[in-house]
Amino acid sequence: MNDSFSHYSNKLVRAGLAGVGVPLLGFGEELVARNRQDSMNKDDSSTVVMPGDEKGLYTWNREDPLTGLLTKVDERLDRRAILYCQPAEPYHSMLLHLIETADSGDVIHPQDFETRIFLKDLPILKDITEAGLLAALKDRRCVVIPGGGVIATAKKDMETAFVIYSAACFAVFVKFFSDTLRQRQLSGPSWKGRAVLEAIIGRLDPIPPVTAVPTLSSGPREDEADIRAAMVAAGKRTVADRLVDANFGNISYRRGEDLFITRKGSALDALTDKIIRIPLAGPADAVAIASTELPAHRLIALTAPYRAVLHGHPKFSVIMSMACGEEDCPDKSECHRFCPRERWIQDIPVVSGEAGAGPFGLCNTVPAAVRDHGAAIVYGHGVFTAGAQDFNEALQRLRQIEKTCRDLFFRTIGF
Repeated sequence: MNDSFSHYSNKLVRAGLAGVGVPLLGFGEELVARNRQDSMNKDDSSTVVMPGDEKGLYTWNREDPLTGLLTKVDERLDRRAILYCQPAEPYHSMLLHLIETADSGDVIHPQDFETRIFLKDLPILKDITEAGLLAALKDRRCVVIPGGGVIATAKKDMETAFVIYSAACFAVFVKFFSDTLRQRQLSGPSWKGRAVLEAIIGRLDPIPPVTAVPTLSSGPREDEADIRAAMVAAGKRTVADRLVDANFGNISYRRGEDLFITRKGSALDALTDKIIRIPLAGPADAVAIASTELPAHRLIALTAPYRAVLHGHPKFSVIMSMACGEEDCPDKSECHRFCPRERWIQDIPVVSGEAGAGPFGLCNTVPAAVRDHGAAIVYGHGVFTAGAQDFNEALQRLRQIEKTCRDLFFRTIGF
């Protein structure tokens, strides 16, 4: 049990998401049962086992005044994993600003893809009470509490709770900068939030140098082991460059009539044994466990002169993808699904579309854009880039697009 707690605490730190103090992690009955024998055989003073209701036990990584309350709330909601943490800077300062300026007073409404898929929105609790937590988490998996802490919950495992927490931090970042851009355009040089922005600029992650010098192995690749190794290395590099949070994004590589693609829900910095091979032309049992974006990857492989595809979620690319000045657009509420207008950021098209297939699936917009331009920016979602033979070209394009979007953002607001 303690190994699992340490794994996720360290993962939060590596991702730059854990702020002051040790994250609070709790496992419910189903997860406790898997590890109960190990816990009974160890004298582990860092693990706290608390009695729950008739459903059993709840195990925590440390003592905290919140454990009793959160145990009750999670068991009543039938959740089995919980993660509480104060986000690291600059997320924490952004979150405090969003709490102070929330439009409806008690809810933050991000508009990015992660929020639509994982969060719905971010409710804000003024006081931490059982009734308040139950109400906020009844139809959600995440809540913001006083002081800028984030509580993320999951029905099954701590990995899912980590994903929810990570999605919340991502949403806070994108929401803060999207609001900043809009306020600057509406209010002029003295927009609300300028002081907060000035304070956090120095804390932003630097963009890796955009260079033609290969940082990954050169292709093309034909041996299956080499392909898998190249995908593992590309995933780690993309995460290390902060061009995607580990649990978001996907990667593929075409070899003849086969497509190698990451499994659904895989962390891109831990792809060993998370890559599957499927036939390009027809159905396969493995399709069910492939990335949700398989339809887009498959059509890119079938129609474009590229073998390697990266899909990342670089933050400023997401922010600028949503920067549309058409306030009275009748399609405004459907931007993420369907936009009839042609949009560009320099020479890269901005397209709309939802994850997966279907009438508004990304498979209808992304493949043609990648075929013609080597990349596509998806509204509120992320970026697809491609390489003819290996991942170096795709990674370079991803870096360049994020740098372009970041430069465009600060140029637009006059910094």
